Amino acid sequence: MLETIREKFTGWIAGLIIGAISIALVISFGNMNQTPLEQDVVITVNDREITLIDYREEYTNQLLQFQEVFGDEIPKSLEFTIQESATENLIMKTLLNDYVDAQGYRVSPEYVAELITTNPNFQLGEGFNRENYQAILSSQGVSQSQYENDLRIELQINQLRRGLIESSFITPSEFRQFVELQMEERDGQYLLIPSSKFADQVSLDKEAVSAFYTENINSFMTEEEIDVEFLSIDIEDIAQSIEFSTLDVEQYYKENLDRFRSNEERKSSHILISFDDEVIEDAALEQSKDILLRIKDGESFEELAEEFSDDGGSAANGGDLGWAEPGLFVSEFDQVLFALEIGEISDPVKTQFGYHIIRLDDVKEGRSKEFAEIEEELTDEYSRLLAEDRLYDLAEQLDDLALQAYNELDTVADRLALELNHISAITREGSSFLNQQPELIDILFSPSSIEQSENTPVYEFNNSIVVARVVNHRLPETKSFSEVEDEIANLLTAQNSIEIANETAAQMLGLLSSGKTMTELSDLYQLELKEFNELKRNDDALPGAVMDAVFATLKNKIGSNHYSTVATGEDVYVFEVLRLNSGRLDNYNDQERDSGKIALAEQLGTYEMASFARELRENAEVEINPNLFSDAYDL
Repeated sequence: MLETIREKFTGWIAGLIIGAISIALVISFGNMNQTPLEQDVVITVNDREITLIDYREEYTNQLLQFQEVFGDEIPKSLEFTIQESATENLIMKTLLNDYVDAQGYRVSPEYVAELITTNPNFQLGEGFNRENYQAILSSQGVSQSQYENDLRIELQINQLRRGLIESSFITPSEFRQFVELQMEERDGQYLLIPSSKFADQVSLDKEAVSAFYTENINSFMTEEEIDVEFLSIDIEDIAQSIEFSTLDVEQYYKENLDRFRSNEERKSSHILISFDDEVIEDAALEQSKDILLRIKDGESFEELAEEFSDDGGSAANGGDLGWAEPGLFVSEFDQVLFALEIGEISDPVKTQFGYHIIRLDDVKEGRSKEFAEIEEELTDEYSRLLAEDRLYDLAEQLDDLALQAYNELDTVADRLALELNHISAITREGSSFLNQQPELIDILFSPSSIEQSENTPVYEFNNSIVVARVVNHRLPETKSFSEVEDEIANLLTAQNSIEIANETAAQMLGLLSSGKTMTELSDLYQLELKEFNELKRNDDALPGAVMDAVFATLKNKIGSNHYSTVATGEDVYVFEVLRLNSGRLDNYNDQERDSGKIALAEQLGTYEMASFARELRENAEVEINPNLFSDAYDL
């Protein structure tokens, strides 16, 4: 990552949002240069304040989720939905965080460390690599303490959720009803009436098309557009042009030997007895000593950990903390762990989290990697390092020259022997590569760029740097009738076609009520009669609207010549449900029943969590800056 260039020229950083269940690393972007505006408090939750920079990071995270569904072209109509979702997410996170903190939910640093060391994002080669971990966080502008604190908070909230799930009580009757409903199967038949079948029956005159154009004139506007010229320098091109020898790489290896020497790793287990206002320290120490005596008398360390340890994350695994390098745990714990022999169990060790009984389970000796083992990756790293240095120098030159040139890039291109590139018809919400930097797009569409064609500052795009200027600007204008005539005609034809399809379906229902059969209608209307068999609620064999209608059919209507219609946009379905087979509990083995109970408990627990969160929200004092969704805080 070109961290120095990003900091100098774009000021963008990444914030880490931790998924409480998957513990996946998701990156969203905010602005490092926190101006006074960005320090504005935009939301107050009880006595907690949320600043504009916090809101922007959450908004960007929400935006990324919508982009997964809609791609880069997110409809403008969803803008308020995204803003509102980001606001409510921040409010709920704040409320839940305050609640779990007040209720004493705790996650031990050992469990946090275990999750980090087993996270694939932070592993390099055979296992966890501390330098890689720190480099990833550093490259995203996130401190190690900030990341680990965010992870700890999410885990505490997940403890609350798990507690609600595990406390959900399911009676045998409820479980039977759940199975009967969820595993219910329905059989039937349907006729699909495609609206396109009636397109040739639609007759449109030019006056109707023209009238629609006139009545909806504001729907036929072009977008504001700019044409841009830009200069770019790519790190890959620089890397290919840099010359160095194997001796240079060997010297680089020798200068960085410590990086290629793995630390000793130790696998350990522990039992944590915590103390707080309710459990005094002396009592925790005495309990730890009693447990230690029981271990020495031959009782299972793992069983005692499951029964007594206050570290919920490791207790379920018999106290197992996995592998760790020096410095991963708090210092008191770390010192004792790295002084133990394999199989040795420590006396109670006091840390800020309580008393720990530590057992050393295994040791991996540290070793240095030979140059030959990593020569290829070192060569790539060395060439990239040189290229980054060269790119940084060129970025400074490009920035200075573009600033001096003010509103032209030809002389800059000549000085640096670069090709001047062009992109036409860029819109604010477009999909050009420049749209990947919203801040740059804002600058390009600013009055100074449009009116004076000023050169922008240098921006980073993945592994390249770019400076740009506007060379042409077009305001939105009404499209001519001739430009949209075919589009309108197709739209009106489609609307009329679906109306005819619905009228046809209504005629078919009338014929069915007078005694005709689905087979006869299939022949009469030249439609294929299709069946659905053993259809379950979560199947995707039919469109969602049809699935909903099939399972909304009342039981007393099934198999009694009851017919229904449902439209899905372009098609209309006429269907009949013939049979219903309730889910049977005796069709499932013990393992399937247990899985079903877990699924139901998860479902009920999720409902309870949502209900609990709504209650927190209803009882909270929340103030939202009225300008948050306005141009005053333009995102």
